[in-house]
Amino acid sequence: MLGGVTAPVSSPPTEQQTRQALLGVLITICLWGANVVVLKAVLGVLNPETTNTGRMLIAGAVLMTLAVRAHGWPRWNARTWFTVAGVGLLGNTLFQATFLTGIRLNPAGVAGLVNGLVPVLVLPLGLLLGQRFTRRQGLGVGVAFAGLLGLLLLTRAPGVAVTPAGLLWLVGAAVIWALYTLFNRPLSARLGALPFVAFSLVLGSVPYLLYALPHLQLGTEAGTGAPLLAWVGVLFSALGANVVAYLAWARGAQVLGAARTSVWQALAPVVALVLSAALLHERLPPSVWGVAGIILAGGTLANWPKTDRSARETEQDALTGKAS
Repeated sequence: MLGGVTAPVSSPPTEQQTRQALLGVLITICLWGANVVVLKAVLGVLNPETTNTGRMLIAGAVLMTLAVRAHGWPRWNARTWFTVAGVGLLGNTLFQATFLTGIRLNPAGVAGLVNGLVPVLVLPLGLLLGQRFTRRQGLGVGVAFAGLLGLLLLTRAPGVAVTPAGLLWLVGAAVIWALYTLFNRPLSARLGALPFVAFSLVLGSVPYLLYALPHLQLGTEAGTGAPLLAWVGVLFSALGANVVAYLAWARGAQVLGAARTSVWQALAPVVALVLSAALLHERLPPSVWGVAGIILAGGTLANWPKTDRSARETEQDALTGKAS
């Protein structure tokens, strides 16, 4: 995601660089998976407006500082600034509003699972922009969508803590982020990934912050301050999922290549499912785990590394990652 943070790797990476990049990718996957679980716990104490405001302010300040220090203040024309703000509105105000609503209405494991559909959704949505995908990718999309349909059918079964409305919020968030990813790619390549993401986050968050201001919850209903752990969770989400993971994923895509990096995304929902069961004591029925396996299999198939030639043609695709 942060192609502009470090110098391009012009020579083949050393074994140590490869190990470090792979470690960074694995840390990223763990942070993304844990982020859903942490947000689910935080939302039990703080409302979505307060949670998102803290995350946006912290991540935006850190990323913009890094971007300005690395590249200076952007010298974009008015049209570029407007485009960055518009795409940022899609990926921050609209996405964050739907994403946290979906997490609040669903088990964390299911939220992480549906959020993992983003790399799959990018493929069919890319057809709107004239992009193409292979038969194998199309098969992966079909398998993942079949799993999603199965999950939707399971919402009618007794004992499953997932409602059609709750699932709709999650799918809507995944579609919004997939669209943001499609617009992110060419803009990141043209403007630099770090400057684009930093300023799109800051500018795109303004409408949400204005909406959230009257709803900020700085104390509990009893009038006391929110537990310290809730604010630690906000800090973890902002810095862990949106800054540290972002940098590590960018380095992984840079050293390992887009194709080898993107396939690891399928593990993030697995981390979310396992952590939600271990830490939040969510007990999802075996049918949900079965559907999860189908969705993850489809996602893995759709994002499996391409041939060397096609991988080179799409090497920048993994640079946008999934900063949620």
